[in-house]
Amino acid sequence: MRKKWNLFWLVAVVMLMLGGCGSRREEKGYTVYYTDTTGSKLMDVPYNPAAETFDEMMKELLGQLANAPSGYISVFPSDVTVKGYERGIDALRIDFSKEYYELDNIGEILLRAAVIKTISQIPGVTKIMITVEGQQLVDTDGKPVPAMDAASFIDTKEGGINSYQYATLTCYFSDTAGEKLVAETREVHYSSNMMLERVVMEQLIRGPENAGASAVVSGSAKILSVSVNNGICTINLDSEFNKAPSESTVRPEVALYAVANSICGACETISGVKFEINGKDDVKYRDQVEIDHVFMPDMQFAKNEDSGTEDSVESSTEDIQTESVMQTEQASESDTELLSEDETSDMAAGNPVVGIDPLLTKE
Repeated sequence: MRKKWNLFWLVAVVMLMLGGCGSRREEKGYTVYYTDTTGSKLMDVPYNPAAETFDEMMKELLGQLANAPSGYISVFPSDVTVKGYERGIDALRIDFSKEYYELDNIGEILLRAAVIKTISQIPGVTKIMITVEGQQLVDTDGKPVPAMDAASFIDTKEGGINSYQYATLTCYFSDTAGEKLVAETREVHYSSNMMLERVVMEQLIRGPENAGASAVVSGSAKILSVSVNNGICTINLDSEFNKAPSESTVRPEVALYAVANSICGACETISGVKFEINGKDDVKYRDQVEIDHVFMPDMQFAKNEDSGTEDSVESSTEDIQTESVMQTEQASESDTELLSEDETSDMAAGNPVVGIDPLLTKE
């Protein structure tokens, strides 16, 4: 009898714990993005949705995006509407009306960033693909824009923006042994007010996305300043940079060359990188490597994924470019791969999709 009561209380405690976790998830606040009164930069506004299902959440958040509170401006012009959306296996597709292509550069990127940053907070949404009248969004060069997440947009909190720049970055991290460099390709949109060198450094601090790669910089490191003089980029970081990243065995010299190779590879005018920690260079990085000199790009630590041997700069760059082209071709030729096998592709067939135009019409 005692065993049965013990089992009963164990089940009861587990149920209470699960119920408590569920309540905490429901209380988790969201952020909805609008523009400031000048329409030049994104502003984040806390919001607590009441919706429970996925469709209800989509409708509620899109409605909030379209109707800004006092003191803010909606990113949706009056003539641009969301025609519908489709859930896929690893991405959500949001379809806009044809007026989307009439937006100027700033208006388009702010709308796209606000929608993706807001909607990607819904559980289960990892990537979002934008389509216009059922066709994948293309950039000014006619290239398909791949699915994105909130981290694809890098904002500045200081002042307005003149425009947003787009860049494909090759960021270097270490392998799990901490001995070799492995490359990750990232596509980012960043304010023209930001230095690309800083954007690259922020991506390195953010850490790797792929399995088999380890961080080279502590995720709590802060960039104090970035300057460029005669082709040399000087990056001044706080003392957290001088600590080994958690759960990483990366060697100090591998970490430094990961930064130098990433910045020099992304910025054509940069030939070398100089490091400072709290404004000083007369220190040893992680008590091992002197940093009082310029670090030139060096691929001696680059890892060949096929054989595990070192790569040259030329072969590594060629591999990255080939991979980028393949990804672009796959994105343009295989839209239907974003949809689950159980769902029908009404959008691809030209049939009406879930309509929410009335919701997105400004009041």
